[in-house]
Amino acid sequence: MAMAPVLAIIFKSPHATWAYVAIGACSILRGFGNLGVKQAMRDFIYWPNSLTIILTQLAWTVTVVVAAWISPDYWVMAWGLLASVVASVITSHMLSRFSWRLGWHKAVANEATSFGKPLVPNGWVSAGLTLGDRAFIGWALGVHALAFYSVIFGTATLPRGAILRFLTSLFVPVFVDRPPDHPSVKKNCARWTLVLSLTAFLYAMGFIFAGTPLLPLLFGKTYAATPYLMSLIGLNLFVKFLYQLPSPVALAQGRSKLMLTCTVFSIIALGIGAAATLVVPSIDVFVLALTAAEIIAVLRIGMIAINTLGYSRGQVWLALLGPMAAIAVALAVSLIFPAPPLLDWLLLGGALTSGGLIFYVVMAHVFIDPLKPALLRQAVSGLLNRRAVVVSEEP
Repeated sequence: MAMAPVLAIIFKSPHATWAYVAIGACSILRGFGNLGVKQAMRDFIYWPNSLTIILTQLAWTVTVVVAAWISPDYWVMAWGLLASVVASVITSHMLSRFSWRLGWHKAVANEATSFGKPLVPNGWVSAGLTLGDRAFIGWALGVHALAFYSVIFGTATLPRGAILRFLTSLFVPVFVDRPPDHPSVKKNCARWTLVLSLTAFLYAMGFIFAGTPLLPLLFGKTYAATPYLMSLIGLNLFVKFLYQLPSPVALAQGRSKLMLTCTVFSIIALGIGAAATLVVPSIDVFVLALTAAEIIAVLRIGMIAINTLGYSRGQVWLALLGPMAAIAVALAVSLIFPAPPLLDWLLLGGALTSGGLIFYVVMAHVFIDPLKPALLRQAVSGLLNRRAVVVSEEP
């Protein structure tokens, strides 16, 4: 709320000051939600939190659509956010096993403080990252470039946050109350690495190859990005996913300083992207410099995960570098052929994605559970027999 006038000045929109204030007020209102739905996840009860998230997003979407239909202006974002917060607070109270109340327990407070101290600066830095790139683009390249950047990057990154929260909520419980040398920790680290990398790869490939034709259809030709820029953003998306490589283990073991380290790397990368853009004012240059810096950062994060959290060295490097190589092929093709035919572009995406899936199957075989040839033959035989039955039944 205190930053509202500053944001209005940066974006040269003093008339929108109260809208920025309203967004800050929503954060205060969110604090009245019932954390019982989060606590239930410690007992492996996930549906209350999942339902809360679903209803929150539904309320947000419906409110934005209705508000935009009634009065299409910048207040739409504030009304949507307010509806989502109200829905979240009400739903959490309805689904929680415990009544919301004020309370104080010194031991719990001390534990929460020791765990949360490193996350306070992390929160400030995260807030700066959330708005920092847009604030800089608006200031350095103008509001038209900001609108283009916000649509492309907003479409790319918003689902990523929800996916990461879901995956993290699934994996954190398997590391809770287990010492670092517990036999299951190494196996679950391997599973997390595979799932995170595979999700990031599929997400990035989908954005690059499906997003290129779909974005102009959804938002208009003004927001049509080149295959090169889409490939750059896709690579950036993959890297941002892998920033969370240490997260479930670090959170479960109370190593919250690692989270701050990852966020500091992000802010440094943002600064490098901004510096490059001041030299060559272009969104392409900004994303290129940002992505290059974040690749270096995520390699460092991988080393931290290997050296301090017990991750497999070979798997981490394969999970990082293998998918990056596939995305780099798309990037190289987009440089050689700036406007490839749509069918060729989609075929390239299908080929790279298929190759990537084979890569992950091999990784699962090597680092998690060896594939049993007998089971594979049985599965293939079952598919062939089923097809033979279907064909024989056709008139």
